[in-house]
Amino acid sequence: MENRPKGAIGVYVINKQNQLLLLLRTSPHGKGTWAPTGGHIEYGESFFDAARRESLEESGIDVTKIEVMGVTSNVYDKEKKHYITVHVKALKYKGKEKLMEPEKASEIKWVDLDKLPKNMFPSNISFFALNPLCLCDSGKKWKNCHGK
Repeated sequence: MENRPKGAIGVYVINKQNQLLLLLRTSPHGKGTWAPTGGHIEYGESFFDAARRESLEESGIDVTKIEVMGVTSNVYDKEKKHYITVHVKALKYKGKEKLMEPEKASEIKWVDLDKLPKNMFPSNISFFALNPLCLCDSGKKWKNCHGK
């Protein structure tokens, strides 16, 4: 196992229909799971810069404002990896979704927040378990969007 955890960013892009943008991962780490855009935080990069870069690279969506929602720590024993993931919500974004890295994901789609797939990426499962009320804003009040 690596001596130190790596930093990662998870970017939750939610449209006006309360749907979350997800990609079906094909890379070895998390193959066959659904995840929002995201990836490694590069040396010297802010959370915002990482969120914007990863979202553009993977989906063509340009994130212009974010809010940090939480942090998870996940150890992947089989792969001997440990990630500290910062989960952010895209408060403002522009562009239309497009699968930009077909070598890393096979599908991109909007999914209703109350119908998220069961085969989500582990750090997202951890995040939802810790923060069941934080994803969607129904008018002025936060509500439970994904059945927890």
